[in-house]
Amino acid sequence: MNIRDLFNRERPIGIDITNEAIILVEMSKKKGELELVNLGMAPTPVGAVRDGEIVDPTQVAATIQEIMAVEGFKCRKAITAVSGQAAIIRTIKFPAMSPKELREVVLAEAERYIPFAVSDVNLDFQALATVEEDGAQKTEVLLVAAQKQLISSYLEAITVAGLELVAVDVASFAVARALGPAMDSPEPVVLVLIRGETTDINVMKDGVPRFSRSIPIGSATFAQVIATGLNVSLEEAIAIHDRLVLPVAGAEPSDDPLVEQAATEIRSTLRELTTEIQRSLEYFHQSQGVEKIGHAILSGRGAKMKHLDKHLATYLGLNVEIGNPVGFRFDETRYPAEFLVEQAPILATAIGLARRGVEGT
Repeated sequence: MNIRDLFNRERPIGIDITNEAIILVEMSKKKGELELVNLGMAPTPVGAVRDGEIVDPTQVAATIQEIMAVEGFKCRKAITAVSGQAAIIRTIKFPAMSPKELREVVLAEAERYIPFAVSDVNLDFQALATVEEDGAQKTEVLLVAAQKQLISSYLEAITVAGLELVAVDVASFAVARALGPAMDSPEPVVLVLIRGETTDINVMKDGVPRFSRSIPIGSATFAQVIATGLNVSLEEAIAIHDRLVLPVAGAEPSDDPLVEQAATEIRSTLRELTTEIQRSLEYFHQSQGVEKIGHAILSGRGAKMKHLDKHLATYLGLNVEIGNPVGFRFDETRYPAEFLVEQAPILATAIGLARRGVEGT
């Protein structure tokens, strides 16, 4: 499987796999309107995904098969995503040249920009735009790389599940696609994607990634802190995490003592994550020399922590909102609007993957 399939125009099921949940979404497009066809999710088997890699493909495949059977998925093609430190994303400038020459130069120079040998990664790139710098024409290039071993683990799990993996995407790109116009601002906007094991920071302008960084703190990190501090199972801790109410000025605390205790337990981890996000944005300003970011969008399971948007707005000095990927038609008898809105942060990646399958972008 080559990550060049990032641009493959198929219509598969979007399958998002983290160490916490496996989510399947199928969409269609009728008369120019997107429509949710099918949706299913289940907890990831404990220990089956570690550091972004599927270490037990058989268990993951069995869970995918179970979701498909229960929800009645029929499509046999799939698109999935990698994220965190597993996906290396760089925006690089090269002297303007022909597409053939650019390809040769990018492949020859790639090892300077990724922390792995080129022979050990699946590599893809896309020319973004031609800009003038120091009086010379240069081509901006988006470079994406993922370790072959990691890609192979996803390919194995999805193949064992009886599906054909037709494309591999990057989770943050999928979420940006799901959020649509919100990410196409001509001003820099930062997407903070808090997945199971990592938080991915992506600054985008005009829908194009300008800066990416992965922080090794995710919703599973918070859940583990809760499990240890409250002496509960990890499954219980995840459920508590999803009901967390963070203390912010003027907001009512939770009336559940267990949730209140959990909010106290995660303070240190939340402080660490907030600091790392601040450092990431400061580095972006210093290295890129661009205008201040004034807007941030949250997604991923971590965004389910109530008042996280207000907390980050206070400490980052930004306008922060929870991303809404539910910009499509759906059968409310099967998928109540309240359910989709509540689960939106968790569903965003799979929705973006499914949209990619329908729209081919």
